Amino acid sequence: MLTLMDNNFMNAALSNNIPCVEEMLRVILKKDDLVVKRVQTQKRLQGFSRSLCLDVYAEDSKGVRYNIEIQNADDGADPRRARFHGAMIDVHSLKAGQKFSELPECYVIFITRNDVLGLGRTIYTVHKYIDEVLEPFDDGSHTIYINCSAENDGSEIWKLIHDLQCTDAEEMYFPRLAERVSFLKGAEEGGCESMDNYFEEWKNKEVQAAEKRTAKRSAESIARKCLEIGKMTLEDIAMATGLTLKRVQRLAETL
Repeated sequence: MLTLMDNNFMNAALSNNIPCVEEMLRVILKKDDLVVKRVQTQKRLQGFSRSLCLDVYAEDSKGVRYNIEIQNADDGADPRRARFHGAMIDVHSLKAGQKFSELPECYVIFITRNDVLGLGRTIYTVHKYIDEVLEPFDDGSHTIYINCSAENDGSEIWKLIHDLQCTDAEEMYFPRLAERVSFLKGAEEGGCESMDNYFEEWKNKEVQAAEKRTAKRSAESIARKCLEIGKMTLEDIAMATGLTLKRVQRLAETL
């Protein structure tokens, strides 16, 4: 039976769903006044050498960024992966000319099937510290791990863990999540249709993204051949292949 720990089901449940994501973040961060203003699932971030697809990406009313990742396999929650996620979000959060002090706060939240950090905690909140004085080093980045194998300690976090793994909406604690799960599982008219529409839209986006990546690789291959022949200017190669001049210049530097 599907639960919110299933990546595809969670993506369908939280797609553009501000109330549910807001409910989750308020519990995780213990901030009852947190207001989410934007949510996107399967947000793709393009890097220089590797792209990244975020399970859930959100932004609150103060501009703070959040990335929620569902990880059922232990190796998917490596600490350096959390670092990479945060770095990619940072790259896409700061515009040209902005000061580094304007870089927004960022939370990378891994919800893991097992206790990947192995310390027996329900939730792990990770911060940076200055070793010599044991004072926090606040660069605005935060990493949180939520251990879904934790035993019931009566906390709000454990109740959220329960709901994420619960197959029956009537047994869930949090009303917004319960309502959404109930709807998508067909308890209300239109739920199954909504699920089908989401997966069809997701499939189409993946096909389009794959076609775009293939076209880009083909254009770069042609550009490299032109550069090797050496009879065209960089501007002409950019015009002929549809690549940006900056990208052609970078390709030229690698040859």
